[in-house]
This record gives sequence, C-alpha cells and structure tokens, in this order.
Amino acid sequence: MSSDLALAVKARAMFGNRLSASEYETLLQKKTVSEAASYLKNETYFSTTLSGINEKAIHREQLESLLRMDIFHRLEKLERFGGDDDQGFIYAFVMRSEIRMILSCVRYIATNDEEIRSSLIASLPIFAEKYFSFNLKRLPDVTSFSDLLDVLKNTPYEKIVYRYQTQNMEEIDYIALEHDLELELYSDTMRFLAKYKGKETSEVLNQIIMSKAELINLSAIYRLKKYFHTPAARIQDFMLPYNCFFKQHELEDMIQNCDAQDVLDRVAKRYHRYTRDLRFTSIEQYMQMIQFNMNHHVMEYYQDSSLVLLSYLLLGETEIQNLINIIEGIRYQIAPDRIRALLVY
Repeated sequence: MSSDLALAVKARAMFGNRLSASEYETLLQKKTVSEAASYLKNETYFSTTLSGINEKAIHREQLESLLRMDIFHRLEKLERFGGDDDQGFIYAFVMRSEIRMILSCVRYIATNDEEIRSSLIASLPIFAEKYFSFNLKRLPDVTSFSDLLDVLKNTPYEKIVYRYQTQNMEEIDYIALEHDLELELYSDTMRFLAKYKGKETSEVLNQIIMSKAELINLSAIYRLKKYFHTPAARIQDFMLPYNCFFKQHELEDMIQNCDAQDVLDRVAKRYHRYTRDLRFTSIEQYMQMIQFNMNHHVMEYYQDSSLVLLSYLLLGETEIQNLINIIEGIRYQIAPDRIRALLVY
C-alpha cells in the first residue's frame, strides 16, 4: 500500500471516531466540568488522552489543556504513514500552536496574570517538542520580553516580536502583533505551497489554506461594519494580504461599498458548495462551518497524503474547540442552546 493511501485510510478511520451529534448533546446536558470530564474519559475516544485524570478533581483549565494536546497525539499516529512531502504542512499546522504560545507569553508579561502562565505551562506538549521551532521547556521561565526574545532566537518570530518591545508592556499593540504573526504564518505556508506547483493537488491545497485567510478577512469586514461602523480605510488595516475565491478588487469593493448583510450574501453565493443548508447563528460559526465543510469534502474525496493530513488536523482542531466551548459554557452556566449555537460539526 502506498504511503499516500495508507495515510488516507488511517486518517479516515480516525475521523470516523469523531464525536457524534448525540455525544455532543449528551455533553451539553452535563451540569459540571467534572461530569463532562468523566463522560469524555469513560465514554469517548478521548479516553487515552484523559486516562490519568481524576475527573472529580480536575479544573477547567487542566481539562482544556489536555484536550489541546490531543491533536499532537493524533499527529504522531499519522506521521508514520506520511512521506517527506508532508513535513512542511506539519510545520505549517504547528505554527498555529507556536503563535498561540507566544501570544500567551506576551499576555502574561503584560499583565503578570498567574492564571495565564499556569494555563500556558499546563498546555505545553513537551512530548511533541520535535515539531516546534523553539525550546518549549524554556517557556515556563519566561518572565520578561527579553526572556521571550531569547527563547525565539533564530526563529522566524524573533524579528517580529522584537519590533513590539516596549518599556511599558501595558501599551503593547497586541492586536498588531497578532496580525503580524498571522502574516508570518501565511508567508511560510505560501513558501511550502510553492513546492507543489504543477502537482495535481496544489490548487486544492491552496484553497484549504488561502480560504482560511480569506474567511478571516471576510469575518472581520462583516463584524467591523455591523458592530463598530468602522471606516473603510481603517478596515484595510485589519486585512491579511491573501484571497482565494474572491478577487482582490472584489474584497476592496465589499470594504468600500457593502453593508454587513451584503457581505454575508456574497460569501454565501461564492462559497455556495459549502454554504448549502447552513443556518446563520453568528459570523464566526458560519465561517467555521464553511471551513469544516471544505475540509470534510477533502477527507472524503482525495487520496493525497498532504491534503488528507492537513484537512484531518484542521478538523481535529475544530472538534477540540467544540469541547472547549462546551466546557467553558458548563463552567459559566451558559444555557445549552447558546453553547450549541457555537458548535461546528
């Protein structure tokens, strides 16, 4: 069996074990984090990840951290079936976790909030450190901006984070830093994509990755117009310089001339393959459902290992985010109907 086919078969088998609608409904009826943890540990395929926990004593942050690590356990299982071509996409996927950790460090340095630091430490996937571009074991010792820069030395992030160094951390432009790190993520991913030019799957890979950036842009346009009435010139500052299904001039026309509903209507029409039968509850959930449907389509109809691996990991992240939304909803006693509206499956 070829490595492409072997990985596709394994990934589909793992995807087949995903949480079902009925399992999500069961979770939504749990009254405490302990009850949810017990159900996940004893009744679902998260039992391996949660095997060592005391579900009666576990805190929300600990449970969420363990669930976030689960994606790296899945990655390890699939990597052995892949080839050298898949390594670039593994790193592109891991970059999202690296950026999340960097931003958590910055928030801790700026606020000195021990809860942020504790959550970061608990979520470090030390067992998967071979995938990371910096030493994870040094992050718990970061207490200053210079410490963080030292950890990031000789990585793509060092120069970006350095630009935001300031004497008064309360004044750091966190949104701009996050935006610049996202730009680096997509720039690196584009370099990986260039290796696939001429290959049969290159167009689909481009759609998976660039549509994610485009949908981030479209979500921002919608929200800034609907809730903040932001001037067009200011909206441009929030845009990632990538597009996929829309041409650049079409995105600019939406920024200049459309209201929020017009933006939504254009998205539904252009992404029609992935928006059929979608019910709008929020712009975030709507855009995530488009990405979910796109990745689900790839999982069903393609054999290329890079395509299947990337789609499966993105779908796995979505599933874990669903669980985190449920757990946080239970913790803060949010009504099940409101939590359900956030779920993507």
